[in-house]
Amino acid sequence: PIQHHVDGLFFAKQIITNACATQALLSIIMNCPDIELGPELQTFREFTQGFDPETLGLALSNQETVRTVHNSFSRQEAFTMEDTSNEKQDAFHFIGYVPFKGRLYELDGLQAGPIDHGPCSTDGAWMEAVVPVIQQRIQKYASSEIRFNLMAVVE
Repeated sequence: PIQHHVDGLFFAKQIITNACATQALLSIIMNCPDIELGPELQTFREFTQGFDPETLGLALSNQETVRTVHNSFSRQEAFTMEDTSNEKQDAFHFIGYVPFKGRLYELDGLQAGPIDHGPCSTDGAWMEAVVPVIQQRIQKYASSEIRFNLMAVVE
């Protein structure tokens, strides 16, 4: 079920069009305590701690370093605000999965909050909990879509 607040979990609403890959990566690394973020992202995480998802999404959209890095890797399109009047998930949408405080969360900036998929291990075995969740998601599109990508942030 969608959670509207999980204390300490970094979850931002997606405000920026075509930035779901950047947002998914940030959602993962901002929730990995063992990753050294560097001074800019560390300061941003500390500054935004306690923000609700909408405000965090707005803060993220105004973070100059994130915008610059995103634009350096993206196709040549303007960094624009999300038009939510006709939201739909397209075939190229990116989301993240993270273990957090013994629970498995799906972090999809187009949702109202993080999705709790239940208990999981806090060590490397958490991936056993995420496999059926990912398989179920792929099955939703199996009849109409054959292209899927799976990326992992690893040491």
